[in-house]
Amino acid sequence: MSRGKSTNNLKRSSENKNPRGDLLIVVEGEQTEYNYFDSLKRELKLSTIKIKVVSANGGDPLEIVNTAYDLYRQKQYDQVFCIFDDDNKPEKYKQALSTAKEHDFESITSIPCFEFWFLLHCCYTTSPFSSYKELRPKLESEMRKEGILRPGENYNKSDKLLYEKLKSNQEKAISHAIKLEQNHPNENGCTKPSTKVHILIDKLQKQKNFE
Repeated sequence: MSRGKSTNNLKRSSENKNPRGDLLIVVEGEQTEYNYFDSLKRELKLSTIKIKVVSANGGDPLEIVNTAYDLYRQKQYDQVFCIFDDDNKPEKYKQALSTAKEHDFESITSIPCFEFWFLLHCCYTTSPFSSYKELRPKLESEMRKEGILRPGENYNKSDKLLYEKLKSNQEKAISHAIKLEQNHPNENGCTKPSTKVHILIDKLQKQKNFE
């Protein structure tokens, strides 16, 4: 079934420092990413743009982009961001990147998983983790060192307070992500490890400063 023509008329630019209008963020599930961006949205309390965070209910990368497109067809959002990782589905991941570009949506990717962004709140690393399962022990160890997790406490993907717990280390995470981009350019969205979450956070913070 055809998904319609490209939405190249979408009023969004990756260089836009002062976004306005309605912004759509589509994430994979109803826990980690949704809770994180919903908390960010509530903290920023932006008045010049309206942010809608939507879960694609655990869909694969391509399904996230298709969900974003369906929502865009219902309402012409000024900016659309699709949050996904490679999900160990390389073909679907590449299709998602291509389809998002066709619709003029911005892909905010993390490899191997969204939790890599959390790890950068604690330390800088270029270790090419193959999966969330491989990354999790390192994440828990570093989060305990930073006092984000208590001794013996495990990481919980459904913790609704993760954003608040990580917030004090956010600038460190952004700095680490920028350094990683410089050392391991991620122009095609496929570099391991990598994350582009800081790009979206920077855009929203600039908008807050602009108000």
